[in-house]
Amino acid sequence: MKADHGAFPTRLKTNLTARLDRLPWGRFHTVVTIALGLGWMLDAFETSIIGSVLGQVKQVWRLSTTQGSALVSSWVLGMAVGAVLFGYYSDRKGRKKMFIFTLVWYAAFSVVTALSWNFYSLLAFRFLAAVGVGGEYSAVTAAMVEFIPSKHRGKTSALILAGFPVGGMIAALAADFFLNHFSADVGWRLGFGVGALLAVVGVWVRYAIPESPRWLVMHGHAEEAERIVGSVENSVAAEKSLALKPVTATVNLGNERRGFIQQMRELFSRYRWRISLACALNFAQASVVYGIMPLLSLVILPHIHVAARQMPSFYFVGSLAALGGSLLAAVLLDSWGRKGTVFAGYTLAAAAMLALHYASTPMTVLLGFALVQFCLIGASNSAYVVTSEILPVRNRATGLGISVTAGRVGAFTAPFLLSHASSPGLATLALTVMMLPGPVAALLWCVKGIEGNRRSLEEVCNEVVAEPAGAAPAVAVSPVPD
Repeated sequence: MKADHGAFPTRLKTNLTARLDRLPWGRFHTVVTIALGLGWMLDAFETSIIGSVLGQVKQVWRLSTTQGSALVSSWVLGMAVGAVLFGYYSDRKGRKKMFIFTLVWYAAFSVVTALSWNFYSLLAFRFLAAVGVGGEYSAVTAAMVEFIPSKHRGKTSALILAGFPVGGMIAALAADFFLNHFSADVGWRLGFGVGALLAVVGVWVRYAIPESPRWLVMHGHAEEAERIVGSVENSVAAEKSLALKPVTATVNLGNERRGFIQQMRELFSRYRWRISLACALNFAQASVVYGIMPLLSLVILPHIHVAARQMPSFYFVGSLAALGGSLLAAVLLDSWGRKGTVFAGYTLAAAAMLALHYASTPMTVLLGFALVQFCLIGASNSAYVVTSEILPVRNRATGLGISVTAGRVGAFTAPFLLSHASSPGLATLALTVMMLPGPVAALLWCVKGIEGNRRSLEEVCNEVVAEPAGAAPAVAVSPVPD
């Protein structure tokens, strides 16, 4: 792969990024991890709840398999719109504004979704709620790598993303309770309503997170960035009873503001190989993550005579396995490295899909599904960490939004392909094929890409010209190869 060339027309010298990276772990970092992880958990709740209640909704409203798949596809289409739209505004207006606004948006439309009166209103409201969740994907994944010290960045980001399977488990438990204790047309509505209530808590917690200092520096708000970093340093120093040594190393960051078209042009020229990697990884995982929900609830489980009220238990076990994969990925990212973790995760996930292909009883389907979730979500979370690191701060959220949109292309397509498959086995093979761009792209990155483990964020994303204090004015250097 070719190197990314080009220099920024405007540069700003700062030591703030080095000061953030050298900090020991403190209460501030714990708060950031919990607050962003809680939001990711809520996103997962809303994403997963449809899988648990879809069988019930289909029965109550007598929906066809195609209509059931359309509910999943409308969700992923909304996410694609929100990821790019709010990703761009996250780069322009700030991380904090967007990861609070998108959560409020999602909560409001979750309430409205619970009040749907027919298939078409549910389809529309799910789309609108998904716009907010898509924005969450961009804003949260951009912010999570910008606060955490470099030596903790991999495992902490993976732990934030581990909120996804936790949200899936909560969704399965909530659906199981409501479907079995309330009437058929009330239980699924209460499931959506719980997600909205949890989101209110998420908004309150997120107010404790300041704006990203890296974003502030990039947009010319150096004084505010200095105040935030100084406050974090003082907090950590007091908490650990230590005196922080002065940081003399500085970096020069480009701080030119760009419009949407300029951002697109830069991402697909200067960072074209990186954005291609991000898109391939997201397409592969999203195709399976969103395809396997209708595959189970509409095709496989009915085929082996599993009742709709029993389906949430399958999703709970799958989410539990996904949590295990997420925690393993958190360990491996900072010990084994990004490259090996991503490649192994995607390769094993594709192999697990083949294992599910041969499952024919409720128990073997459950085990196969759990294996897929264990490998796939661990791989997916690792991929989000990598793609967040390798894109520059000035258009990180926009680039992430593009990758999420590429993933939603697969997620949008998969349910319709599955609904027209002649057998569960053929449907499973179709998903396996859609998974293949993941291990191929991961292998190419292993050979040609940069390993982000324990490197500064600015070094990994080709955004920095480093120089010691008192040195001559910095000159542009060739960036790290893609």
